[in-house]
Amino acid sequence: AMIIFLTFASHLLFIYVAHQLVTKVVDWNKFLKGTAENQRKIQLLVLFIAIALGYLVSNFFLDLMTIGRSFSDLLTQ
Repeated sequence: AMIIFLTFASHLLFIYVAHQLVTKVVDWNKFLKGTAENQRKIQLLVLFIAIALGYLVSNFFLDLMTIGRSFSDLLTQ
């Protein structure tokens, strides 16, 4: 049960960090035509990009933790 909570918290944390980075660092007007009618669509696209990026980074760090735990189990046997 603790692993599920850790996974969920990790996903949320990295999605939040990715969203902050994607909205603050990237100037989307250079890549997309930002007009009044498609502003919501651009915000939704940025949100989806942040979710995907945060999920991938979270899985990477969780996998690193799992690998580290496996190595420590191997060394203690």
